[in-house]
Amino acid sequence: MADIANSRSSFAIDDDSDDEDDGPPSVFTDASAHLWTSRTGAALDDEKLGFITGADDSDTNIAPAGSDGSSWMNQRSGRDRDHNESRELILMASRRLVGTPQAGNGSSFHIDHNGGDGDDFRQRSSIKLPTCCLIHRRAICATLMILALFIILVVAVAPGRKNSGDGSSSRFSPPWADNDPPATVFVDEQKFNRIKDRILEHGISHASTLEDHYTPQYKALRWIVLDDERQLDLPSEDDESTGITGVDIDEEQTLFQRYALAVLWYQTNDLQIVKQSMTGSDVENPFETPFDPLELTDNDIKWNRDTNWMSSKGLCLWHGITCHPHDVFGEKYDGDFYVAILNLTNNNAHGIVPREVFTGFRKLKALDLSNNELEGTIGRELGLLEDLEDLFIFHNNFSGVLPDEIGKLANLFNLYINDNKFRGRLPTEIGNLAKLRGISLFNNTFGGHIPDTIGNLKDVIALYLDENIFSGQIPTTIGAMTSLIDLRLRENDLSGTIPTELGNLTNIETIYLDTNGKITGPIPVELCDLAKLSELHMYDMNLNGPLPPELGLLQGLIYLYLDDNELTGTFPEELGELHDLEQLFVGGNNLSGPLPITIRGLTSLEMFRAAENELSGPIPTDLGKLTKLEYVYLEDNNFSGPVPTELGELTKLKLMHLHDSRLTGEMPPGICNLKEHFSLRDLTADCEEITCTCCTCDS
Repeated sequence: MADIANSRSSFAIDDDSDDEDDGPPSVFTDASAHLWTSRTGAALDDEKLGFITGADDSDTNIAPAGSDGSSWMNQRSGRDRDHNESRELILMASRRLVGTPQAGNGSSFHIDHNGGDGDDFRQRSSIKLPTCCLIHRRAICATLMILALFIILVVAVAPGRKNSGDGSSSRFSPPWADNDPPATVFVDEQKFNRIKDRILEHGISHASTLEDHYTPQYKALRWIVLDDERQLDLPSEDDESTGITGVDIDEEQTLFQRYALAVLWYQTNDLQIVKQSMTGSDVENPFETPFDPLELTDNDIKWNRDTNWMSSKGLCLWHGITCHPHDVFGEKYDGDFYVAILNLTNNNAHGIVPREVFTGFRKLKALDLSNNELEGTIGRELGLLEDLEDLFIFHNNFSGVLPDEIGKLANLFNLYINDNKFRGRLPTEIGNLAKLRGISLFNNTFGGHIPDTIGNLKDVIALYLDENIFSGQIPTTIGAMTSLIDLRLRENDLSGTIPTELGNLTNIETIYLDTNGKITGPIPVELCDLAKLSELHMYDMNLNGPLPPELGLLQGLIYLYLDDNELTGTFPEELGELHDLEQLFVGGNNLSGPLPITIRGLTSLEMFRAAENELSGPIPTDLGKLTKLEYVYLEDNNFSGPVPTELGELTKLKLMHLHDSRLTGEMPPGICNLKEHFSLRDLTADCEEITCTCCTCDS
């Protein structure tokens, strides 16, 4: 009853107002508006109004046909009190007086039993009662009283019923009615429902998200209808069979985009929504310390740049938005047109990416949300962006599986989703993306076999699948990716042997296969045909067999990492042909025999690691001709004889490890001079075998 009383108060009609003829209040439905207009104007039914208010000073003029006046007066006096009581109740109901104490009366309701002094009451009292009504006065009074009370209850309860949340009546009342907006706010109900229905028809949002007042979708739609100063609207479509064409389609799509951007804004800027969308536990960021989403503040989630967002400016002027070309030249277009690029990189955006980002931008060319704090999954709606060319969402906390619908992005050039928490298999449908140029999936938890369909991507120049948990063999179909320049499969759980088909990658410059401990077998000789190869990373594997002498044919090689394998045999003389080689790592193998004198051909060598082998013989004096050397690791071998004095010419040397060998004699003074006057800081030797005053002795 308290709710009904409150509703009565908020919807009470001031019967004494001078504005009755202005029309029905805006809160009335069509039916109640009809009732309102029937009470006003020149055609007012005086008899009905007189009966409702009671016409005391005209009763003497009313008598049933065929009766005398005294009989009628006796009858009236006997029922006078009953009639007055009924009249009071009916008058209260018709005027809907609520809680207004009158002078001299403590009651919340006051009825003037003598007819009242107000002009309005005197005017109504002067209207005569119809004769027929007086005969059955009590029955009619009771009936009208019940009817009046019923109308009051309907008017009071109707607003609550409209927004009961059952979905069936939401069309007839905007959802924010429960929020009790100020009476001065005009709600364009038809506009709200028109835009809402069209959003649902096009699958931009789910219906449930537009019914819940606390969702970013509801808040975005409310902003479009009430608060957006541009007040965009959709054309009315009376005949749904005719559809809309031409410029109306552009207006519809651009409104959808403005709505979708508003959803993204509320999803990532409303603190409560951000907290609810993020997990309640600590979120691990690979680049920063973990944080608790429940402790976030408004300042924590504030975008770094938000120029013109949620303003009256056209969305083409909002930060990070680039529209398709428009008929405006020489200045930025201040309007709403098809979005070509959405770029919010490095913007401190938190929370999840709403589906509207994928459903609201059908002509989007590039989406860059990289380097943020976004999380959640990427849904099947991704496949709707059929014009998308660049997808950059790396350095976030996205999780879940990559949807198969990725295969529908036939125009995609770049797929960069590295440094996230994606898991599961790599969809075979990725092989449908014939235009792809770059694939970067590293530092996730993708698993399973690398699909053979990867070989369909003939135009890919960079394939980064490293730092995942892919298993199985390296697909031989990779050898068909003849445009490939950079191949990185390191730090996975791959097994088997290195496919000889990799030798077909004639444009390849970089190969990372390292840290796959289950890959075994020899180094394929076919790799030595890769004339453009500059980096070959095959360390920390289980490779065996000899070092192929054909490696000397890789004249452009700069980095050769073959350490921590099971390689055997001698150090090939042909490696001396690698004049551009800067780093040579062959430590942690089972290489034997002497270092060849052709090592002097490695004139660009800066770092040489050959420790933990079975190399023997003297250290070649020609090593002293490699004047760019900075780091030399020769420990844990079987070298013998004295330390060459020529090593004292290595003035750029910073580190040289010679311990755990069979070297003897005295450390040349020239080498100690390097430590005293040049860059050498770390010099180790077996002091029991070598006399050295400047060495760190190996215990």
